Amino acid sequence: MKLGPFQFSYNAIENKGRRQAPQTRVKHEQVVLKSRDRLKMYATAQDQMRNHALVAWMVRKHLDYVSKFHFSFRTENPALDAQVNRIFRWHGVPKNLDHMGRFGRDEMFRMFELEKVLCGDAGLLKLPNLKLQAIEADEIGGCKDAPDNTNDSGIMVDSMGVPVGYCLRKRLDRGEGYEFARTADIDEMIFDAYWTRFKSQYRGVSPLSTAINTIQDLSEAFEFNLVKAKMHALFGVAITRKAAEDAGAFGGAFGATAETEGAEATASQTELDLNPRSINVLDMEPGSDVKTIESGTPSAEFVEGSYLFIHIAMCALDIPITCFDSRRSSFSARIADLNEYAVSADSKRTKNRYVRQAYSDWVLEQIWNDPETPWNLKPIAEGAGMRLRDVQEEVEWIPNGEPWMDKYKQIQGDELAISLCLDNSIDAARRKGSDVFENIDKQQKVLEYAKAKGVPIVTGRAADKNSTDLEDTENDGGKDDE
Repeated sequence: MKLGPFQFSYNAIENKGRRQAPQTRVKHEQVVLKSRDRLKMYATAQDQMRNHALVAWMVRKHLDYVSKFHFSFRTENPALDAQVNRIFRWHGVPKNLDHMGRFGRDEMFRMFELEKVLCGDAGLLKLPNLKLQAIEADEIGGCKDAPDNTNDSGIMVDSMGVPVGYCLRKRLDRGEGYEFARTADIDEMIFDAYWTRFKSQYRGVSPLSTAINTIQDLSEAFEFNLVKAKMHALFGVAITRKAAEDAGAFGGAFGATAETEGAEATASQTELDLNPRSINVLDMEPGSDVKTIESGTPSAEFVEGSYLFIHIAMCALDIPITCFDSRRSSFSARIADLNEYAVSADSKRTKNRYVRQAYSDWVLEQIWNDPETPWNLKPIAEGAGMRLRDVQEEVEWIPNGEPWMDKYKQIQGDELAISLCLDNSIDAARRKGSDVFENIDKQQKVLEYAKAKGVPIVTGRAADKNSTDLEDTENDGGKDDE
């Protein structure tokens, strides 16, 4: 038996002429996406964020899930805990954190993630005054007067190709190019990116790159259909009549004209200028007819097709379609989608947690080594037997977690899992962006205050309380009654 020409082969590498030919060369990402093309992608993504509601919503939804964290520091030393928490409360306000004085810590890191999503990467430059300066993606790049070891992506590399710094540039007036600003060592800047290659990549690539064309096509299709619907709406009411029968009186009343060709009458139409804010009464002549022009725009097929393409576009950020339209799914399906999305969002939260950790390590190091600092952190920590590295490692950035969908049932599930040792109170609280220790501390304050005011507070579920009281009575043998 003679074998076919494509036997024992991967179809993905065979060019059968039915689709785009397979690629034949593997290139460095810097060659695939050159500097000029990268700027085009930046500008296009930012334009879509400005003008397309779908992109703006997708990005905001993504940020809600992956960029929000709260600071947690807890040791066995209450004085150290109080001091470190005071430091980060102080540094979290705009005037102490942002070089421009505009963003607090949460908003600064949210904007950092926003820049990464739109442009692929971003940076935060560490300044000597303990402030951060935001560096947008296009402000890192090659230009005239850049150091010799700077590649086209704006990354300074050593002889082995390992990044050792960044070439920072500033935009010229009217966006007509860039000029050299300064360099930054690798440790001077907090840098993060969305990587698509394991090794052959110096700069990140926006996850929206796979959806840009789809969203542009959707936006144009929506606009065309809206224009079409408006054009149909211009012709709302028409009167149809036979010209030969009604050309005189009816034509004078409504401005219609009669057209005849020989002895044979033809039909004519005229539009009515009706008042939409009042009831219009038409005194019709025999043989006249009023018709409303209906528009099937947008068609059901267009709506359903758009829904599919919206779903495909949302896949760029792993957002489930139930977030866009919950009416098409059941409650259990929304829960399942949220759980799957939480898995997808976890790796992005982890990246942002590393960024926050780099930030907190830097803040603690600067305060620790500053002889003029008023915070007195080093003596307090050393008195507790802790070094700088020990203090840095005790810092935790806890993500806000997922919102409650059915709080009572979800708490019941957590309670059962904890009772069977399948879960624990710390992780259960953190999944919802909470801290069980902080909750206990706060609840203690509430109970102490209520006790001082003579206000009773019942804790736990009523059924459990009643069953516990009954067991205590049985164990006591009815002594309380005696």
